[in-house]
Amino acid sequence: MKLKTDKKYSLARVAAELGTSKTAVSFVVNGLAREKGISAALEQRILDFCKATGFRPNIHAQRMNSQYVENIGVLLDRDTALDEETPFSDYNASKVIGGIAAAADLAGYRFSVQLYSEGMDNKKVFEWFKNKEIDGLIYYGFEMPSDWRKTFQENDFKVVGVSIDPAFGIPCVNIDNYQASLNLTGHLIRKGHRKFIYIGGTPKSWPALERYRGFRDALQKENLEFSEEEDFYRADFVRDAAEQYIRERWMHGRLDTDAIVCASDNMAVGVIRALTAAGCQVPEQVAVTGADNILLGQFITPPLTTFDYLPFEQGKAAFKLLHEHITKPKSPANICLKTSLLVRQSG
Repeated sequence: MKLKTDKKYSLARVAAELGTSKTAVSFVVNGLAREKGISAALEQRILDFCKATGFRPNIHAQRMNSQYVENIGVLLDRDTALDEETPFSDYNASKVIGGIAAAADLAGYRFSVQLYSEGMDNKKVFEWFKNKEIDGLIYYGFEMPSDWRKTFQENDFKVVGVSIDPAFGIPCVNIDNYQASLNLTGHLIRKGHRKFIYIGGTPKSWPALERYRGFRDALQKENLEFSEEEDFYRADFVRDAAEQYIRERWMHGRLDTDAIVCASDNMAVGVIRALTAAGCQVPEQVAVTGADNILLGQFITPPLTTFDYLPFEQGKAAFKLLHEHITKPKSPANICLKTSLLVRQSG
């Protein structure tokens, strides 16, 4: 049979010329012949025909005609990472992505990662959906732009968030930051600590806000005074900023405290370095606590009292939530994971 290679072939045309079904051709060109019971002889005929005509299936058309493409997008906010140049080296970010990858692989899904920075053009993200390259999106970051949220909701794009404010109106996964911070501060109070300094994260971060709220409520329950003007410092999760703040308080004779509570382990490490440089013993003179349970906190001297951020578990839960959002008509309920206090030597 002489083939006219100038024709525009489609699945239907290939099937018609070979006297078989579109379904059989589709199974063969997508590598599913044996799985779907296509005979070896028919498979070879179809493959030979496609090779001779140069036929390739239109992947975009296949996506548009399929209900699911079994691929999701992950949008990673650079601001959540300690190092904006290499955000994938950040402990929490890498663990969240690892959890997503593990759950996606188990479900037979692939995923693509896009870095997000404030002011980023949203076309890339929206084109993922419009071109049907992804079934849904997981956003891991502090604060999603309000116009993005509006577009997602108006177009019924399936999106879930990790560590975002539940009030955004997008299904999300968090740990119970409030209760964890309440428990941690209560632990320090029960050990006899009364004079506190608090090192906070960025106000764009829902976990940071909840951790501070838990800290304040723990003090209020015991009628302990706290001056936000004097003893609260926002270091935006930056280790060097936290370290410098404590150094300056010590240099000016204002380190009148017996406990320093930090909204992240990273900042707590900076605080311990500053206290050590000042000749202050931790925890004998000043207790220090963090939040997140990053690896560094386990190996610093003294090892850091903290609570677990459960990043891997949050990643797995986020995929589960997104998959439910994609496959079921009703919007899924938010997930709030319970975490545990990890008491070590620092406080």
